[in-house]
Amino acid sequence: MKKRLTISMKTLFIACCFFLSIGFLSACSGNGELTDEIIFDPDTIPEQEISAFGEAVPVKWVTHTFPNGAGDLDIKVEEGDVVSRNQKLIESKDQLLLLNYYQAQANLLRAEYVLDQIKSQPSDVALAAAEAALTNAEANYDRLESGFGTDLQLDAAQADIDAAQANLDDLKAGASKKEIDAAENDLRAAEIAFERANQAFEIKASFEGTVVEIFVNSGEAVAAYQPVLLLADLSELQVITTDLSEIDVTRLRVGQRANVVFDALPDQTFEGTINRIAEKSSGVTSVYYEVIIELSDLPEEVRWGMTAFIVFPQN
Repeated sequence: MKKRLTISMKTLFIACCFFLSIGFLSACSGNGELTDEIIFDPDTIPEQEISAFGEAVPVKWVTHTFPNGAGDLDIKVEEGDVVSRNQKLIESKDQLLLLNYYQAQANLLRAEYVLDQIKSQPSDVALAAAEAALTNAEANYDRLESGFGTDLQLDAAQADIDAAQANLDDLKAGASKKEIDAAENDLRAAEIAFERANQAFEIKASFEGTVVEIFVNSGEAVAAYQPVLLLADLSELQVITTDLSEIDVTRLRVGQRANVVFDALPDQTFEGTINRIAEKSSGVTSVYYEVIIELSDLPEEVRWGMTAFIVFPQN
């Protein structure tokens, strides 16, 4: 009997809750009728801001190397030095590289000489020699003809006259366009070879900047394309995102405003604009896109590699 009473009380409780719920929903509907319509207005939901982490990097920097390798290095600068464009930074006293340099220089001088000779044709000496050859050929023919030379001898003498005349005509006409073009191409090739030989045993600054890091010591030898010196223009830094997702990048555009807070300067916010958005994703284990932000005002305290937090307002 006790068990049946308990079941009845539970049933009564559930029924009361059911009717109370119906009354509450009817009151909320405004007209006493139930409704399952839910009104959703996306304009009333605020759009979330986009944020990402980034780091400060120079706009211009380069890692210098010796393309052919080098030995017996002579380092002429120190880390932190501010250098001008084309200033000599490191020189190699490798004898093999010097030998290649002198050979390339000699080839360049020869190519310049050949081109000058071709363009100045015919020289007075060459012209006089050609005229003398023609005169001798004609005299030989006359001698054979008056001395009752054979037909075979006369034909050979006439051939000599024709050859001498053709040579003289060619000299008077000067060098052909093909000959000049070939000589000019030889000169260009010699100039490139000399420039490469010159660069092979010394490194010059490709732009005005600061020697950030030197990876070798004086007297050492390096392999081809081994990094030896890092040069950067530290007067102009930019911020590049390091973890911006493929979803967020679709909501950004070039010229959009960005607020940057460096971890080293947490109490300051710097304004910037998006200068470029990468066309290709980066990363190996995850997909992210690099966005370059140009800062309007960069404090002296900010250095290459400093981390930052970036917010891209969506208003």
